[in-house]
Amino acid sequence: MDHTDTDATPTGAHGAPEDPKAYVEQVMAEIAEEVRLRRSSGDLPPKLERELDELFLAHSPVAGRGGDLGEALRMVDAATFIDPVVPVESERAAGQFVKKGMRSLLLWYVGWVTHQMSQSASAVSRALHIVDERLTELERRVEVQRVPDAGVIEFPSLHGPDSWWVEPAVASLAKAPGRVLHAACGDGWLVRRIVAAGGDAYGVDPRPRQVDVPGSGPSDLREAAVVDHLRAVAPAALGGIVLSATVEGMAGGERAQLLAAVGTRLAPGGTFVVHSVSRTSWDAADAPAETDLAPGRPLRPEAWCRLLEDSGYQAEARQGPGGNDFLVVATRDAVTAPYAPSGR
Repeated sequence: MDHTDTDATPTGAHGAPEDPKAYVEQVMAEIAEEVRLRRSSGDLPPKLERELDELFLAHSPVAGRGGDLGEALRMVDAATFIDPVVPVESERAAGQFVKKGMRSLLLWYVGWVTHQMSQSASAVSRALHIVDERLTELERRVEVQRVPDAGVIEFPSLHGPDSWWVEPAVASLAKAPGRVLHAACGDGWLVRRIVAAGGDAYGVDPRPRQVDVPGSGPSDLREAAVVDHLRAVAPAALGGIVLSATVEGMAGGERAQLLAAVGTRLAPGGTFVVHSVSRTSWDAADAPAETDLAPGRPLRPEAWCRLLEDSGYQAEARQGPGGNDFLVVATRDAVTAPYAPSGR
């Protein structure tokens, strides 16, 4: 199955996309209800429930691959208490009586140890909750300073079907080993140009209603943030990726996340195309207002080449007329490691 053709967002009864958060909450509520019923009927022994919680904590994405910290802390809270009353079930007739006797003799000692361990775990849990609260507050303050749709900043004179960089970009994608993604695709004008040249392309754009404008035709266009979409795509599933009006206003951390996603989703030998405006255009008097509100500034062509070459690409930059913008075309090596930020 081609994962790029499958939308990861669940759909409702009429084909309309549901709220992913509401969908997850509904599934979790159904699971909780099933657990409650099994617990009340005795089908779910406490020992088995704790073992399942421990396995989930160890192997779920929440445990260490970018999941929600609050979810992990709820499982830490559940595991804070250490039960000193050990089970006494036994396959042998006399085994249960022996275990009960040993438990009665040692319960005062084991209870004293487990009480102190539970206290220690509770202190660690409280400290982690403080960290979670402060991180949540920091995220809230950062989000307040972000401008809606500031990730896409278009310069009308530099982003369009007649722009100088369009033909070189399309030509560089002629031998792409797979489907081509255009981020910030708008009404899909570049997608249609790539398809007309014999390629297989689709587009994503985070701005509402951009992909549904009249005249966009039958192109495969989707409303989604590029990083979120790339994370839903199968590894090495894309033969080419084009970024335009996307990277200029990104902060360093945002750019690192985007390039990390590109590095894992682009197939070996794939083509990565970046169109960016120069700092002269960024600081011009007629620049879009979003440039003043964006958290970052454009990188120079030399910085893009250095960044991509350090990550296993062969990169080449080309300046546009008047030095207003530039195009970077990079080819991923046939055998290379995924992108990893250099820390600079």
